[in-house]
Amino acid sequence: VQAASGALFALFLLVHLFNQMVAVAGPAVYDELQGELRRVYHTPVLELALVAVPLVVHVVVSVWRMVRRKRRGQPAPKGPRARMQRWTAVVLLVFTFGHIFATRGTSLLFGVSPGFDGVAYTMVWFFSYFFPYYLIFSVAGLYHLLNGVALSLPRLGLRGPAALRSGRTVFAAWLAGAVALALGLAGFAGAFHDVEARAVASPYAQTLRDQGLADR
Repeated sequence: VQAASGALFALFLLVHLFNQMVAVAGPAVYDELQGELRRVYHTPVLELALVAVPLVVHVVVSVWRMVRRKRRGQPAPKGPRARMQRWTAVVLLVFTFGHIFATRGTSLLFGVSPGFDGVAYTMVWFFSYFFPYYLIFSVAGLYHLLNGVALSLPRLGLRGPAALRSGRTVFAAWLAGAVALALGLAGFAGAFHDVEARAVASPYAQTLRDQGLADR
């Protein structure tokens, strides 16, 4: 159940992280891609089947297995890949549900999605918090995705690409992806495009100010 739910959620997480990477190309490219993707995963049935249910099931089963292992006095799996998988799981557990509320919650409650300008606004508003937060969150998600799929496929009776069975290949892919994610965040922060004026005037920024959550 843990493997299947994780592999299913990985489909959404992969496109979500890729969307962050393309932010390096600027607002138009990011928003166009996000709009096309949302046509699919914001469909109620698919949002439940590919995002909400797999995520909740994966978190609940993962936490239950960790608690059960500690109660039985069983040692945690050893090795650098296993440790990284656990550490990234903790990072994701801490940040994921707040991230969902800050992004999907505003669209459901106020009809406003962040888009490129909304994410850029968080950088303008509080860069010293949001840039490290997005970076840690996204690179943790990428490692957990890559290594998790490598672990999940054999448990589901699937061989998958031979490269995924190599820890070095997974780590190299993660490093390359982490660079792309960092560049995407730099795009949000205005490293390649002038974003501040649009960001401050965005509907997402106005919504945060109206709710007393931001002061700029």
